[in-house]
Amino acid sequence: MKALLVQVGRLRANAKIVQRLAGDTSVYAVLKGGAYGMGLVETAKILREEGFVRFALTELSDAIALRAAMPDVEILMLRSTPEPEFINGLIDYNLVGTIGSQEAAVAMNGIAKARGTVIEAHIEIDTGMGRYGFEPDDIKGMLQVYRYMDGLALTGIYTHFCESWKSEKRTRAQLDALNETVAALHRESIDPGLVHAANSSALVLYPWSKCGAVRVGSLFTGRVAAKNKLGLQRVGAMISEVGEVRRLPAGYTVGYGSAYKAKKDRQIAIIPVGYADGFCVEKAHDSYRIRDALLYALSSLWRGIRGKKLYVTINGKRARVLGHVGMLHTVADVTGMRVSAGDRVLMEVNPILVPSEIERIYE
Repeated sequence: MKALLVQVGRLRANAKIVQRLAGDTSVYAVLKGGAYGMGLVETAKILREEGFVRFALTELSDAIALRAAMPDVEILMLRSTPEPEFINGLIDYNLVGTIGSQEAAVAMNGIAKARGTVIEAHIEIDTGMGRYGFEPDDIKGMLQVYRYMDGLALTGIYTHFCESWKSEKRTRAQLDALNETVAALHRESIDPGLVHAANSSALVLYPWSKCGAVRVGSLFTGRVAAKNKLGLQRVGAMISEVGEVRRLPAGYTVGYGSAYKAKKDRQIAIIPVGYADGFCVEKAHDSYRIRDALLYALSSLWRGIRGKKLYVTINGKRARVLGHVGMLHTVADVTGMRVSAGDRVLMEVNPILVPSEIERIYE
């Protein structure tokens, strides 16, 4: 048996911290990636009970599922695209679109007029993320959208911070670029509507970045990148059970690579959960600049110096993991503990790394 436990009490507590930080500022609850692995619809329902009525997504399939569960909430789609299927979905499911290019604007306007309707949308400004968005000084291009595309109702404008967890200077520069764009539009007698920029890390570190709304995702999981002392609680634990208990004689090794060798007899529990289930999994390194490589190396060295160890919880008590975690098995030292096959095991995991086919349980 294995399932992902989503601790509802922790999620609600994190949501209250978000509300406290946001104050009177509106909040878009970003639930991309199946609410960061916690389960889209179930998480949205919990947040709705906590007072959240604005949500943000990227995938049309997610928006369809959320709209079916919540007919009356605002759903902002954080993807700019000229793809007809996506644009028709904005109309069919009453979604708010994002426009980050002339091509996307023309396609969206054309489909809206052909269907005799108007699509609500926000303009995105690319101030450094390098994905979607108009360049901040492309005022002429934006004015064409505002003035001449009557199939669009433009009610907001936003940007996305790229280093908010570590660089106040870069974050402030991005916000300044957005504000300059907004000011330029005002000079052209254009009201761009709701202005938003801050993500989870920015909301934690830079209250001045809140603008008219904030977009928060990872804060709900308690796994925000920014260092903080907010009392956030990590949401997500794999529930499993002990598959077998046995004696490991002195001199025996555990797992691939023989990373652990018993100096004396140990009692071990074999748990049928491994990295294929999201346990002991981290995002792969994807940048190899010299400074990044040095940071990776220093981080590993520091963990080694500190003697960092991995633990699971069996019957409410911590048990150290021995050797490498396997694809579908983990071995824990239960010497001196009363443990039997079938006993409950809790293993901390990041929900986004747990395969979607594993059941989510809410307690």
